[in-house]
Amino acid sequence: MLVTKFRIVFILQFIVVFQALSQLNTNMYLQEARNDISQNNYFDAIQKLDACIQARPGQYDAYFFRGVSKYFLNDNLGALQDLNVAVTVYDPYLSDAYHYRSFVKYRLGDYEGSIRDLNQLIAIQNTDPKLYLERAFSKLASEDYNGALKDCYKTLSMQWANENLYLCKGMAEHALNNYDSALVDYHRVIALNPKSADAYIRIGITNSAMGNNQEAINQYNHALKLDSANTLAYFNRAEAYVKLEKPKEALEDFNTVIKYDPMNALAYFDRAVMEGQKNDYTDALTDFDKVLVLNPKNIQALFNRAKLKGALGDFQGALSDYNSTIDLFPYFVEAYYERARLKEAMHDLKGAQADYNTGKVMGELSHFKDNSQRASDSTTLTHLTALNSDFNSDAQKHADTVSVALMPMFYLMQSDNSGKAGCFPIALKRSGKEYTDFCITNKKMEMQGNMSDSALYLLNQGLKDSAMDIRSTLQRAVKETNMQLFSDALQDFSNVIERDPKSAIAYFERGVSLCKETDMLSRFNEDEQYTTVSKTYKIAKDPRNDNYQTALSDLNKTIELEPEFTLAYYNRAFIKYKLKDLNGAIEDYTTAIKLDPTFADAYYNRGLLLFVQNDKLSACQDYSKAGELGLTKAYEIIKLYCSQALK
Repeated sequence: MLVTKFRIVFILQFIVVFQALSQLNTNMYLQEARNDISQNNYFDAIQKLDACIQARPGQYDAYFFRGVSKYFLNDNLGALQDLNVAVTVYDPYLSDAYHYRSFVKYRLGDYEGSIRDLNQLIAIQNTDPKLYLERAFSKLASEDYNGALKDCYKTLSMQWANENLYLCKGMAEHALNNYDSALVDYHRVIALNPKSADAYIRIGITNSAMGNNQEAINQYNHALKLDSANTLAYFNRAEAYVKLEKPKEALEDFNTVIKYDPMNALAYFDRAVMEGQKNDYTDALTDFDKVLVLNPKNIQALFNRAKLKGALGDFQGALSDYNSTIDLFPYFVEAYYERARLKEAMHDLKGAQADYNTGKVMGELSHFKDNSQRASDSTTLTHLTALNSDFNSDAQKHADTVSVALMPMFYLMQSDNSGKAGCFPIALKRSGKEYTDFCITNKKMEMQGNMSDSALYLLNQGLKDSAMDIRSTLQRAVKETNMQLFSDALQDFSNVIERDPKSAIAYFERGVSLCKETDMLSRFNEDEQYTTVSKTYKIAKDPRNDNYQTALSDLNKTIELEPEFTLAYYNRAFIKYKLKDLNGAIEDYTTAIKLDPTFADAYYNRGLLLFVQNDKLSACQDYSKAGELGLTKAYEIIKLYCSQALK
């Protein structure tokens, strides 16, 4: 949707001031938050608005402004949640809440929802031509091209037009195959703005559709003179080169797209097709792997990868991909025939005959099945599937990611420059009383003469006489861990456990120390590959596994002794992640969140793992919550991977 930030800020500036709140502090926070928004300090605004909402959950204007702030931070899921609350109750900002929500829904790919919200606005403000243009873009995205044209003409009838109007109208005309009309509209855009790279790209796309590929390339070249990093121009020029049978130039352009946009799945897909056609099977496989990391249900990529694996002699891998292809789309006739040929090569003649027979039956059924069941990208082909040219919509189809390195998932003991330990404050419950253990507070670790209340934690009633010595041993072990004297630390923690087998904190810290040592050593190992979305580092036969298993036992014991020890679950999740038990890690993060709903890091890390498992919607919801709770780096992830449609 081509709505400028100026337009959105303009909306915000003319919101009617809500009546004064009964509580002065929340009113002050709300006003400060609005000032932050006007100065683009959206993160600061969210923190203030969150405080308002916690103090007064019914303060719906705070939900509205927090939704606005999240919108500008590209946290569309979080913005949608807040704006949903605002539109249900909040009268003074009702139209503005609908307006922002329409923007958010558009970003998330809910074009019908965006249209419904704009309908609400137009019913109230039917003399605003800009609303009709915004609805036209939503209709264009929802493939209601005639509806988009109708709204464009309505805007024109109100004696209002700009380059975006003609761009939208031209795109609708192009989609209806009215190429001459589309070209007229695009040239009107250029007349209004000679530096519009988008207009030249659209002219190129229309020329290519008309078979004028060399003229299309000329238009893309002009666009690149105006915007040398425009990936849409490079991508479509690459496709024009393909049609002109110039694979070298096409590959160069696909490489450039990936250079500027390393998260572009379509560029990886099309480059893989070209590499496969050149018999560069290994490179092609790598690119198809990247596509399938983004979307494990991409039928074209699975089918193509299966063919490549078969060509390289990886029959089992090819069979697995053909099986997945057919599971996802049982009417993919060519997949049955290709799997049959593969089974013949594997001497499974009975299985091959069954696939030939099924392929024949499915070919007949495919003529009668409901169109809604068709996989849009499952064209029957003899060779590798054709290039995907669907990269010319207004919302460029970026991939969600190629490789997202997981952030450190193990935050425990830290130290200052003097080596003194300082850890997270955690309250442990015992017999209905709460004690804050010295080993996980931010207090200095030196002995201070008397022991204070923290000594009460020391451990069993029968060990009171030796409490001072145990405390000293634990202090020393914590310092040794922070000084990376892990062997000494482990020995001291074990000494405490031997003297007090019910010391939850000693088990906890020993597990932490062992993990820190193992994790540090792994960083010096050249074979270590931290988990990313595209690959998980190999530890299946790694001797470090034994260390993580031992640490896991210590954390299990900690939780057995202290079932409400939040950080124990948090760090056990890290260990399970290291042992490739992602489901177990997610469960532990979930438990940590239940125990402490404000634990931002737990939301963030759970989101990372959900993203690895391709549950992008839940992952982005967790990032949103982490950002709302004050973890600023969550918005960096949201901007990269959650700002586009999640459907």
